[in-house]
Amino acid sequence: MKNAVRMSALIVVAAAAVAGCAGDGGSTGSAPTSAKTTVMEGTPAPSGASQPTGGQDSSGGQGSTGGQGSTGGGSTGGQGSSGGQNGGATPDTTQVSQPPAGDDISGPGKCIDITSTGVRNALARLGDGWHAQRGSNDIPGQCADLLWVQAVGGNSAGAPIHVLFFHDGQWLGTATSEPYAFTSVVGYTTNVVTVEYKWLAGDEPFATPQGGPVAIHYTWNGSNVVMSGPLPSEVTQPHR
Repeated sequence: MKNAVRMSALIVVAAAAVAGCAGDGGSTGSAPTSAKTTVMEGTPAPSGASQPTGGQDSSGGQGSTGGQGSTGGGSTGGQGSSGGQNGGATPDTTQVSQPPAGDDISGPGKCIDITSTGVRNALARLGDGWHAQRGSNDIPGQCADLLWVQAVGGNSAGAPIHVLFFHDGQWLGTATSEPYAFTSVVGYTTNVVTVEYKWLAGDEPFATPQGGPVAIHYTWNGSNVVMSGPLPSEVTQPHR
């Protein structure tokens, strides 16, 4: 009987021990519901938490996008600068103008008028005492590329003579660097002027030189006048 009582007591104690262990295990197996929550950077905060003010600054960074508006203002300012260009720094434009009246070589119905101011100005460059005798007789609309004027530097039969050339209303210069007596334009085309040179062969009168003639052609090649050949020494170094 005593043995049965002891056995029952041991069973009760063992059962209590097992129940106590089970209670301890349940306590460790469940985590407290009031544990602190850590909010990691970049993750949304719990709904109850307040938003970081730094996030508002980031929105203010969008205000920095408002700085783009500032850039737009700068761009507008740039346009204002362009307006400034329109106002004072407009690129130069080449203006096509007519030759000054003082250099005009034409006349009524003539491509070149020997009495024009332009021709007189060219003659003045030769020195004193020069006057035009004759010139090209082309009419407007049919002007030759190479126009000419024959000028004399005196009144005698042996006076020196120059042939002046013009192109597009501008004086080009004289046929030769030095003037020579007994010189005459005998023909011309749109770009060629033919000049004859004579000289005194003996004791003949100045009015009727017997030497020559020699014809020299002066051609406008698009940029200057080309002489067909040299003058003979009888012209450049007359004996009398």
